Amino acid sequence: TIITFCHGFGLGWFSVILAKLQSPIETELDFVITLNEGSWIGGLSSLGGATGNIVYGILADLIGRKASIYVLAIPYIISWILVYLAKSVEFLYVSRFLAGVTGGGTYVIIPIFIGEIAEPKIRGRLTSLFSLTLNSGIFLGYIITARVPYHYIPILGVALPLIYMLLEIYFPETPMFLLQRGLDARAKESLKFYRNFQSTTKESLQEFEVEFDKLKSAVSSSKNSMSNVTWRDFCNKEAFIAFGNGFVLMLLNTFCGAYAILYYTSSVFVQARTELHPDINTIIVGLVQVTGVYTATILVDRFGRRPLLIFSCAATSVGMGIFGLYGYLLQNTTVVVSVFSSWLPLVNVCFIMFVANSGLIPIPFVLLVELMPSKIRAKASAICLIIFNIIGFVLMKMFPISLAAFGLSAPMWLFAVTCILGLVYITFFIRETKGMSLNKVEPEA
Repeated sequence: TIITFCHGFGLGWFSVILAKLQSPIETELDFVITLNEGSWIGGLSSLGGATGNIVYGILADLIGRKASIYVLAIPYIISWILVYLAKSVEFLYVSRFLAGVTGGGTYVIIPIFIGEIAEPKIRGRLTSLFSLTLNSGIFLGYIITARVPYHYIPILGVALPLIYMLLEIYFPETPMFLLQRGLDARAKESLKFYRNFQSTTKESLQEFEVEFDKLKSAVSSSKNSMSNVTWRDFCNKEAFIAFGNGFVLMLLNTFCGAYAILYYTSSVFVQARTELHPDINTIIVGLVQVTGVYTATILVDRFGRRPLLIFSCAATSVGMGIFGLYGYLLQNTTVVVSVFSSWLPLVNVCFIMFVANSGLIPIPFVLLVELMPSKIRAKASAICLIIFNIIGFVLMKMFPISLAAFGLSAPMWLFAVTCILGLVYITFFIRETKGMSLNKVEPEA
């Protein structure tokens, strides 16, 4: 997940640098970005994400998981080179699109890779590391961008994925993929590596052989069913329910509002007219995000997916509702809110980001893999991720424009309503998947 950290670093950089590049005084480039251009830069990242979903969804089965995670770094490195060389806004358009390609690829490859090497009892925790490293990268991006000159940042942006590629040499291909290719001997060695197996007794060796045979049987059964995938497998009641759940989870993940605040944190604080410098607020919010996701990482396999999602939806709706009310009183009435402006926006955004990142942000991607029928899991998950990025493009393109046109109240209340509707849906339609094997629907003992 170092590459996920890299992607987060780019998101944190963009969130802080955008406000500076839109200011004739603060920009370090030879041009100033307009509001419309800034919205395109944010939106193109999501379009790149949809492209990454498709490309890496194909590469995962074509060249393997390990090779695919190597290739993840290439568009990202090119994106930072373009940031360094930027002579016009078009450089930044292409840069953010390529960064989005890597980001979209991570949502496909990393959960699959972790799912294929992890035991069910810790799979949720390990998959949640995806969001933890993403938010840690965002936090670092906030800090570095607020303190370091523009042209030094791409150097770090290139160095991180190079370190990632070097360290990935140590890890073998996943046992499931090797078994799918008929490479049983390499698959056994891979499983020994990921289970940290050391043959000390005859009994331990027998236990390992039983586990390997179970995995081999499951992969063989899945391979046989996958070879016969037809449109009927996508057009039945089970698939429709899974697609419906996947679509709602992606819609809720995007329109809960956390991503909008994440991408445009400094702009949100400018609108809130807080007394602290927007960069300071942004750094504090970044720390809270990391804490929220870390909480989800600890609790997701202990209490399950549904309880965390239900809590996160309810709490996020309250936070968004309060922020919308604050924005309405600030911009549409004569009520004096200056007594609150020094602390309320920061405290409220920190609350929103903590509760959203403790459930709404990381868990939908865990559930997306676990709720899909095994026969169509890879393709169906990729389709849902493409939908996620298309919805994300709409949000990232329109949010800064709506923020400038309507202020804080309208978008924040929209996010609050989305969270309330999501709460109702999750309560009645989303089942618990804690401890469930990816190869069968019954919970493991």
